[in-house]
Amino acid sequence: MKLPSIGQIGAEYSRTFRRFPLVILAALLATIIGITLIEYGGPSAPTVLFNILLALVLSLPLLTTFQLAHERAGSGEVTRWVWQLIGAVLLAAYGLTVPSDLMNAPMVTMFRFAAFAIGLCLLLSVYPFKRKGEVNGFWQFNRILIFRAILTIAFALVLYAGLGLALAALNNLFGMHIPPSWYGDLWIAITGAFTIGFFLAGVPENLEGLEANEEYPRGMKILGQYLLSPLVLVYFVILYAYIAKIVFTWDWPQGWVGRLILGFAAAGILALFVLDPIRERTENKWMKRASRWYYVILLPLVVVLFLALSRRVSDYGITEDRYLGYAIGGWLAFIAGYFIFSRARSIKIIPASLCVITFLISFGPWGMFSVSEKSQVNRLHELLVNDSILVNGVVQKAPHDIGSKKAGQISSIVAYLSNVHGYDRIQPWFKESLKKDSTGSGVGYKDPSYVTELMGLEFNPAWRVTPPNTYIYNIASESPIDIAGYDHMVRIWYPGSSTEPKGKKDKSGFAVSAFADSLIISVARDDKATDSLTLKLIPLADSMIQRCGDVQGRSIAADKAMMEYSSANLRAKVVLMHVFLEMAKDSIKPVNYDAVILYSSGQEKK
Repeated sequence: MKLPSIGQIGAEYSRTFRRFPLVILAALLATIIGITLIEYGGPSAPTVLFNILLALVLSLPLLTTFQLAHERAGSGEVTRWVWQLIGAVLLAAYGLTVPSDLMNAPMVTMFRFAAFAIGLCLLLSVYPFKRKGEVNGFWQFNRILIFRAILTIAFALVLYAGLGLALAALNNLFGMHIPPSWYGDLWIAITGAFTIGFFLAGVPENLEGLEANEEYPRGMKILGQYLLSPLVLVYFVILYAYIAKIVFTWDWPQGWVGRLILGFAAAGILALFVLDPIRERTENKWMKRASRWYYVILLPLVVVLFLALSRRVSDYGITEDRYLGYAIGGWLAFIAGYFIFSRARSIKIIPASLCVITFLISFGPWGMFSVSEKSQVNRLHELLVNDSILVNGVVQKAPHDIGSKKAGQISSIVAYLSNVHGYDRIQPWFKESLKKDSTGSGVGYKDPSYVTELMGLEFNPAWRVTPPNTYIYNIASESPIDIAGYDHMVRIWYPGSSTEPKGKKDKSGFAVSAFADSLIISVARDDKATDSLTLKLIPLADSMIQRCGDVQGRSIAADKAMMEYSSANLRAKVVLMHVFLEMAKDSIKPVNYDAVILYSSGQEKK
């Protein structure tokens, strides 16, 4: 293969610039701004550079889409520049919504930016082929773009690795001072100056001619038929076995199953998308039947997804990921219905409908950010009112102990609001400003622990929701353990789900074996057992639950997790450093534990 010359590379870049002038200029300007921000360490002071940078990044797919749409329409230069101007106005409007103090702003800004970026990439994939038909041209266009993107990323990584190694060599071999920020600058420069131009150079110019392109890489068939299809089958078996379990045990579906359902949907739709151009061939007629049956099989799984989500929402309210789960579930139901009942069955509907949904849920009072924030604020309002912390719309110190579980729930919601949305919706409940800036003009907010302190509660960042009838205890790292009267110590971990005991043996003849519900200390002389002591853990577990209750992941003192045992010749103390207990049919069962055992011999039984 003949490598291109410098002149050829320059001519190619010049041709790409003439075709996508504003896109290239936006990439170069974003590169300059990105390097500037890195050199200033991500300035903590407000700067308009953040507004411009995010708008420029979104301009790359948007202006590219407008250029390709202009080429397909065959409109004049005036129309071309009008659409580019419309794109610039839209991006400027978006830039105004970005807080200039982005480093201290809640994460909702970046989440919305990511949603817009995904939506614009989906728009780029389908809008140039918005006319009815042209399915093969649409498929070929996206195949070329995906392959070009993969090749671009690979080249960029190789280029960065090579130049980064060269910088490291200058630093280590020649003693030249290379600031660490230069490595970030290098990546930004490669992304803006090389990656964007190289990718755009591979965008097909003759979009009309793609419809007649019958090229189908062999690797695509291997991916769809021999990799994705078996994966879909594995998901199918697991998921329908789980549905059978739900039916027979009448047990509500677990939230985790939603991930597997989304994996099944993604793998299946991608496989059908990859195989679409060859499904009409005689040897591949089975693909058409498999396509319809796949969507029929998908519909019951969407119902299970909704049931799993509804359980989480009823307990803990709506968050962005749960809202997104509902949105994707609704989209899957729509796609399944379309491919089952529609005669057209065009694969263009997949990115087109996903693009529309992505934009719809990204803004407005109906969007995932507004709905999630409102849901969590309502939950917080209910919790505070029920425990007389929010009285007549004003927060006061908790008048009584509300328990670790409720305090943990309140801490979790306050931390969520701080990280994702800020405190604007709950600010009216407080007499003082919850913003870091005393004037209230900034976008940074005070620490969640400070907010819960105003409520008279201890902030508990380790709080987590545990399944019903389960208890998790951890010993506080600073909690002392009394070792007086014992000669030996061993620490042993029982991982659970094991029929074989876990054991340790020392040179003095002592051996400790760990079982699910007990520990056994044995003493051997000349390889013959001389004595043993069984340390039953169930009484200790019962005592811990009675003394500590449901601490929801908070640490406890060591003296609440220890018990002493003795026999005629052995004496021992067990301290459960960590234990996961499960209540089953009115009995406690340790699932796993980490224990310290102190023991000695020759002690008389008390």
